[in-house]
Amino acid sequence: MIEYVIKIKRKTKSIFRDAWVWRMAWRDARHNYSRLFLFTASLITGIAAVVALDSINYSLQADINNNAKELLGADLVVNGEKKFNKELQTVFDSLDYPQASEADMASMVLFLHNGQSRLIRLVAVKGDFPFYGKIETQPADAYSRMKQGSYAMMDETLASQYEVSSGDSIRIGNSVFKVSGVVSKIPGGGGLMATFTPSVYISLDDLDSTGLVQYGSRVNYKQYFRIASEKQTKETVDKIKPLIRKHGYSWETVEGRKEGLGRGFLSIYQFFSLLAFIALILGCIGVASSVHIYAREKREEVAVLRCIGSSGWQAFNIFFIQIFILGIIGSIVGSFLGVGIQQLIPLFLKGVVPFEIGFTLSWKSLLMGLGLGAVVSVLFSILPLVSVRFVPPLTVLRTDFQAGRIFSKTKITALVLIGIFPVAFAALQTRSWLTGLMFFAGLVAALICLTGVAMLLLMLVKKFFPYRAGFIWRHSLSSLFRPNNQTRVLMVTIGLGAFIISTLNIVERSMLGQVEFTGQENQSNTILFDIQPSQRDGVVKLMKDNKLEVNQVVPIITCRLSELKGRSIESLQKDTTDKIPNWALTREYRVTYRDSLHRSETLIKGEIQKKKTSRDSVWVTISEGMEENLEVKLGDSLVFDMQGVPVKAYIGGVRKVEWPKDPPNFIFVFPPDVLENAPQIFVTATRINDQQQANRFQQALVMQFPNVSLIDLRLILSTVNELFDKLGLIIRFLALFSIVTGLVVLAGAVINSKFVRIRENVLLRTVGARTRQITKITLIEYAYLGLFSALTGMILSLGGGWLLTRFFFEITFAFDWLELLIIGAGVVLLTVAIGWFNSREVINTPPLQVLRKES
Repeated sequence: MIEYVIKIKRKTKSIFRDAWVWRMAWRDARHNYSRLFLFTASLITGIAAVVALDSINYSLQADINNNAKELLGADLVVNGEKKFNKELQTVFDSLDYPQASEADMASMVLFLHNGQSRLIRLVAVKGDFPFYGKIETQPADAYSRMKQGSYAMMDETLASQYEVSSGDSIRIGNSVFKVSGVVSKIPGGGGLMATFTPSVYISLDDLDSTGLVQYGSRVNYKQYFRIASEKQTKETVDKIKPLIRKHGYSWETVEGRKEGLGRGFLSIYQFFSLLAFIALILGCIGVASSVHIYAREKREEVAVLRCIGSSGWQAFNIFFIQIFILGIIGSIVGSFLGVGIQQLIPLFLKGVVPFEIGFTLSWKSLLMGLGLGAVVSVLFSILPLVSVRFVPPLTVLRTDFQAGRIFSKTKITALVLIGIFPVAFAALQTRSWLTGLMFFAGLVAALICLTGVAMLLLMLVKKFFPYRAGFIWRHSLSSLFRPNNQTRVLMVTIGLGAFIISTLNIVERSMLGQVEFTGQENQSNTILFDIQPSQRDGVVKLMKDNKLEVNQVVPIITCRLSELKGRSIESLQKDTTDKIPNWALTREYRVTYRDSLHRSETLIKGEIQKKKTSRDSVWVTISEGMEENLEVKLGDSLVFDMQGVPVKAYIGGVRKVEWPKDPPNFIFVFPPDVLENAPQIFVTATRINDQQQANRFQQALVMQFPNVSLIDLRLILSTVNELFDKLGLIIRFLALFSIVTGLVVLAGAVINSKFVRIRENVLLRTVGARTRQITKITLIEYAYLGLFSALTGMILSLGGGWLLTRFFFEITFAFDWLELLIIGAGVVLLTVAIGWFNSREVINTPPLQVLRKES
């Protein structure tokens, strides 16, 4: 550099006009290229995460818009929990549009080839459904054969699980069907629905022959319409909407499906984007930390330049150009890397979303990544580089001389912009300034807590580390306190990734533990429903014959509200000022009667349900929360339509219901001697712990009482586990960005302090240390760093997990020590691997080479 200093002009020029500054930046960067590139490697990780998530959101939105009709299968669908009445059916028949019908319900299926049975979703279809999209089956003619009758199709996952082939027979209700094939894709199906309740498909004309549709059977009816244009769809909805609302039905259009899916995926996108935002912020920390060390190492060179006439701005511009240009290169690399990562995320989402996610290149996401990289490069390099302007010439003679301005307009402006940037970006990602501000505040709090825990750990280890430990162990620990080692920064960045993954693991374990605990605490894990009154004694006898305990036999009556607080439901629906949701007014209620509280219930207001003979009035209890939806209080009146018979009742009490605990549970409970003669079905429950016993009982149940359905709560638990595994994999994959960013910062720190480490190793060898001992010292140092980082994240995750489970999810706090140890061990191994990979040159450099440089 000295040979060019005579060309320095004493008057500061603009960075764009001063050709000498650009030449000096290039010549200096050639000798520091690898180090400068590592400065921006952390930026690459953050930009890649943001671009990948923004691109996948763009693809999701594009697929939703393109596939909305295929997902719905029609332009308009009318839904109902009861068969369409004559008035509405007449209107349907008057519409000159292609139509199709569907009825679906829960039922048991018996696989005759192996004697196994399972609860499934029975779907009966009629007509040319779907009008959009297509059904993919194996073999190709399976659907057409099914519509001809006496054949059934089933979801591919169900057929695979029970080893069902085409031509095998299954029993549904009173009928036996041959399997025509399996369904791999169907509009409106697949995704999570197939995970929880796999479907079997039959012709609607065959539904009555099964004998499943009886009083109390919960059947969902749908009428599909193919309409020529969106305008005609809107006109049709306006025409039939009053009648649909009057009879308690609902409808859905393509636009409604788009909005619903968009809202659902917006929440997922916001969550994933915030994880990417964390990775970007860590990248910013890594950039600022690396540039800070780089600027400190350049102090002597800057002092020489200042001695011979260079201005502070010229010195600043030399290094700013290097960082900015490499920041742009890092942004380009990170943006295209994000596009590549976008191809991996759909693999994790397969089976979670009801359609295949295609690849759509989002130029907006690419441009955002490039712009974001430029902004980060400028903002987070100015602050550490601005000190270069004030390096005094006296530093040439006294390297420890620190005179210079502490504050400047540039530094203050940079601090303000750095404070605004995260809030603005978080608001952009979440599309809400309030959410962005809250998230940024939470992130700042998390970083402060992580820093506090990291400092406390280091202090405790330094104070209480065994003084009699061997030289290698003590020296490895002291290396963490080496100048410019960035130990605290590394513990925070790597620890934040460990914190995110550990916290998610704790929440997942707590949720699964809640389900498992409920299953263990419950007296029942098997529920039988849709039992007709004439079948009650037979089902109870069958349970006893199979040595199963009958825990409860509960009557259920279906009804609807006809009046609320003296006003008819129709008038309440027309009243636009009324805030009671329409679904609460028109839904079908399933009620029961008893004279006591169930073990899952607690009376929190009023009195238990009773019949006051003096006033000949019926007093019912309502579940907590529902009284708010219906806007009723103690003493208010309701009139229930019990299959055409009005029954007036008053709110006598409010119950708090633990819904997962020993179902069935109910919104309304009547007193005895009121509904005994009403049309009703029964539900009973038992506990089965042996799978073979469960298989025998289910097979006998399907054969003797084909309309009775059975829910195995153990199967639900395994399904929930499977779902958590899928979602957990996605979240851990994205949270891994944070750990990777921390490891990139670690690699940069190792490279930055390489010469200091080489000199230290020379001194160790001078006093007799061997290569093997230096290798052990290096590995143990990084093991310490990884261990302390993992402990920092996991200690904080225990507190964060407890707060989330206690106050947000309101479930019992639980965690698995083994899984947390595996996460910690993974962080330690990654840290050691990255540290060792970047330290090989330090360990293998001969002492003579360093001594020659020193001389």
